[in-house]
Amino acid sequence: MNRNKVMLAVIFTLVALLGAQYTAAQAPEWSKANSAAMAARQQGEYAQAQALYNQVIAMQVSTLGPNNPEVAVSLNNLATSYHDQSMNLQAEQSYKRALAILEKNPNQNVSLGRTLNNLASLYQDMGAVAKAEPLYARAMGIWQNLAKTDNDGEAFTAISLAGIYNSRNQDTQAEPLYLRALALLNEETKTNSAETADALIHLAEIYRFRSDNENAAPMYARVLAIWKNTGEINSSEGIAAQSALGEIYRSEGKYEQAEPLFEGALKATEQDQRRNDLQVAVKLSNLALLYNCEGKYDAADPLYKRVLQIRETILGTDNPVVRQTLEIYASLLRQEGKQVDASNLETQAARGGVAHL
Repeated sequence: MNRNKVMLAVIFTLVALLGAQYTAAQAPEWSKANSAAMAARQQGEYAQAQALYNQVIAMQVSTLGPNNPEVAVSLNNLATSYHDQSMNLQAEQSYKRALAILEKNPNQNVSLGRTLNNLASLYQDMGAVAKAEPLYARAMGIWQNLAKTDNDGEAFTAISLAGIYNSRNQDTQAEPLYLRALALLNEETKTNSAETADALIHLAEIYRFRSDNENAAPMYARVLAIWKNTGEINSSEGIAAQSALGEIYRSEGKYEQAEPLFEGALKATEQDQRRNDLQVAVKLSNLALLYNCEGKYDAADPLYKRVLQIRETILGTDNPVVRQTLEIYASLLRQEGKQVDASNLETQAARGGVAHL
């Protein structure tokens, strides 16, 4: 899912409300065409929406003049429709025309910030991060100078700019932006939104990379709670988050909290039609190690056997990962008192070859 485009639709719904307000008797001649354009876009009838938006713009220019902020709003809506269809050149031109109008109107800072967000989002979708970054930075400057900030607009800017920094491993710049976005989304009671989840998972990964488990764990827990409610708990991101939080809990000796996470990650991986068996082996190994730590040797034993079978089949018996698996399994067998079987595995690990128990 392209989160930028999801946010974009929300932002433009709001931007459209920033134009002049009219009573039914005062409604301008373009209001019906504008409503029809919005309806067409929502139904995916983009060509019709674009034709209607162009009609609206022509009428507004004729009535209000080419530099009226209402024209900028309509240009933004037209650009969004182009953006939806990846008609990037047309979208860029329309966004730039909107910016040119808004920059001449000093009282349109909120619309200007949102339009900067949208053009930056377009560039980001095009892979032109070097063009997107300064636009997001400029938008952030606008939000910070407003007497009363636009929470949705600033949160979008913060998450998007943080994402650019995060992709470059510039975590010291990304972290405060993600935290700012969380605070803004919380003010808007969007604590369970996709945008909140996006900020949480990236913060969790930043903290885990620093070995800051105290801050990473609650971030993982919160994002998993969101994904459980939205049905994304078994997505690839959800599986990775369950495994990561399970590893944190295991390292802290919180075995009871770790167990359902590792079990959930294994079950979801096994049910994934796109799975790689080596991924299943990793999840089996994680759960087996936890059972081993808990002294549940009877539960760990069949898991290690499955891990060994998968890795020998795919990687070959001489692979160092297979030899390491043999050594780990041998250690478990010794703890179970199965000394002969353990010695057999250690011999196989030392010279390479298929384990025989």
